[in-house]
Amino acid sequence: MNNTLTRSATTLPPNSLQGVRVAITHDAEQAQDQTELFQELGAEIYYYPCIQIVPYDQDNELDNALHDAAAGKYDWLILNDADTAWVVGDRIKATGIDPNQIPRRLKVATIGCMTESYTKEFIGLDAAFAPEIYTPEYVAEALQLGEGDRVLLPQSSMTRANLAKCLRNTGAEVTAINAYRTMIGKGGDPVPVMLWEGKIDAITFTFPTAVRYFVKRLEYEGGTKAMLDDICVACIGPLTAAMARDYGLHVDVMPEQHTISGMVDAVGAYCLARK
Repeated sequence: MNNTLTRSATTLPPNSLQGVRVAITHDAEQAQDQTELFQELGAEIYYYPCIQIVPYDQDNELDNALHDAAAGKYDWLILNDADTAWVVGDRIKATGIDPNQIPRRLKVATIGCMTESYTKEFIGLDAAFAPEIYTPEYVAEALQLGEGDRVLLPQSSMTRANLAKCLRNTGAEVTAINAYRTMIGKGGDPVPVMLWEGKIDAITFTFPTAVRYFVKRLEYEGGTKAMLDDICVACIGPLTAAMARDYGLHVDVMPEQHTISGMVDAVGAYCLARK
C-alpha cells in the first residue's frame, strides 16, 4: 500500500468546466491546490473563508509536549488536519526547537487534505504515513500501533474524540492536546449574495469544521441554507459529509479517494452530467 499523499492532476479534459463557478470555503492561500486544479479545468473560483485559527494557550501544554517529542518521548506525531500542522510548526519555531534535531524514531502521520504539504512546509518534517482515507477507524488500523507505542496527538479544541479513542483502542498511549481553537472566518468574496443571485454552481468542504462555520457565517451574514438547494455540495470524505448532513445540507459529491484531486474530479463529473 502506498501511503504517500501527493497532488495529482485531474482526469478531466482541460477547460471542461469552463463557466462553472465554484465557491471554496477557505482563503486563497489555504486552497492553493484546489484552486489550481479547478482552474486547469476552466472553472471560476470564489473564496469564502469560514475558519479563523487562534492558538490555544493553556499552561504551555503544547510547547511542553513538543519539547518532549524532540527529546524522544514519543514514537508518533499525528497531525489530523493542515491547520494543526501550521500551528505545530509555529510553536516549534517559537520555542526554538530545531526540526533537524528531532529523533528519527519519531514518525509523523499526516491525515487530511493539504496536511502533508503543510507539515513539510511549516515544520520541515516528512510524513511516514499519509493515507487517502481519513476515517479514524481506518487510520488507527493502518498505523499498526501496539501496546507501549507513544503517540502525540495535537488537535483543534473542537475536534471530536473519535480518533484519540480509536488510537487508544490499539493499546497505544495517546497524549491528546488542544493545539488551537477556531473562530468564524471573514473576508473573501460576497458568496451569500452570489448564492442568492444564482451565481454559484458548486461549493466544496474539505473538513467538518468548515461546514459548521460556513453555516454560522452564512446565517450571520443574512443567508440561509436553502440557498444551497440547487447547487452542487461537495465534501472530501465521510466525516465532512456526515457533518454537512447533520447541519441539514444535501451532499451531492463525495469522492472514493478522499483527496483534493479526487474531489475536483467528482465535482467536475457531477457538473458535466448536469449540463
